[in-house]
Amino acid sequence: MTPEDAKLMDVLQGGCCFYCGGPVGAKATFDHLIPQAYGGTDDPGNIVLAHRRCNQMKGDRLPTPEELDRLIAQRRHSRLGVWPPLLALRDAEPGDEWIAVARAVSVQTTKPR
Repeated sequence: MTPEDAKLMDVLQGGCCFYCGGPVGAKATFDHLIPQAYGGTDDPGNIVLAHRRCNQMKGDRLPTPEELDRLIAQRRHSRLGVWPPLLALRDAEPGDEWIAVARAVSVQTTKPR
């Protein structure tokens, strides 16, 4: 994440917390939609701005379908993009979400740079 990425994220989110919609201002935290505990990376396409409390309340859960749809709509035409494992999660069959994420994360982390 660069400072420019954070500024663009703020603009795309309208200066609001991704989860509750309240203004975040200087107290914004970075939240990993796919948590680092499950292979989520610092790729800007996997990060949103959130209040510290909202970030803590989300914890290590995966994003909801509504959150995924909102992220994809916000990032559709942005250079920040959407991290491919999030798209795999969106397309996963009910009950297979964790498997889809694990497979997609594995592909992302084994790609040559």
